[in-house]
Amino acid sequence: MEMAEKTVTEFYANHPISAPHILTKLTGIRGSLKDVTPQELYPYDQDHYDGLNANARLADKARMKSGDRVLDVCAGLCGPARWYATERDVDVTGLDISPNRVDGAKELNALVGLQDQVHPILGSAMDMPFDSAQFDAAVSQESFLHIPDKIKALSEVFRVLRPGSRFAFTDWVMHTPLPADEMELYHQRFACQSLLSIPEYETQLEKAGFMVVSAGDVTASWGEILARRLSMYQTLDAEAERAGNPSKGDTFLKMYAQFVSDVKQRRIGGVRLTAEKPE
Repeated sequence: MEMAEKTVTEFYANHPISAPHILTKLTGIRGSLKDVTPQELYPYDQDHYDGLNANARLADKARMKSGDRVLDVCAGLCGPARWYATERDVDVTGLDISPNRVDGAKELNALVGLQDQVHPILGSAMDMPFDSAQFDAAVSQESFLHIPDKIKALSEVFRVLRPGSRFAFTDWVMHTPLPADEMELYHQRFACQSLLSIPEYETQLEKAGFMVVSAGDVTASWGEILARRLSMYQTLDAEAERAGNPSKGDTFLKMYAQFVSDVKQRRIGGVRLTAEKPE
């Protein structure tokens, strides 16, 4: 498990989207970082597929309501968490295993005055530092691919949710089993620990104690979204080089292009799942 955690933290320490990059972009546009609003971060801090639309869908699926205590599993820079706090008036705890992401999230929260409503916590999804039945809803976006023991993490989400609460999340899935050498490349380049099929995910949720409410295949829409993200990463890489920062190099970009191709061919894809903890 320690090696898996190391792989994930290294991946996000070198990710093209980071707090310093966001702050640099904002400074260039605004001239200063005084009185920045959460909405001004939205174009830069939504490090997930389909951005604000995805946040809104998950918030609805999770049945978030004003005043809820929400857990964002593997929250990264807390871009979605800030959106939930601002647009749905909830209190969000963002759990993440990467010190780099947690520190960046704290900096961005303070910048927009959300430090008392969005709480980044360093910790593992497989061993959450929370009491049982603590949260009214849970969400996650494209992160369980990084978790080696998914049933353990799903069981932890189940434990910390109150009865009757929902967990809504998106993740990578496998439509066609990939050869071992290709899976190893995904492990090396994306810190991907393992992939499930949609039926396997439903089974794992049920084993964790959940009742599956819905499981929607989002592969087709992801194909177009990911193609745009590839173009964005290429632009970010060029901007980083011009600013004197190291390029992510052709290796990352080529592997991302392969990922886009695999999604468009339905070898790999995406799912949006909603599960409920019974009363």
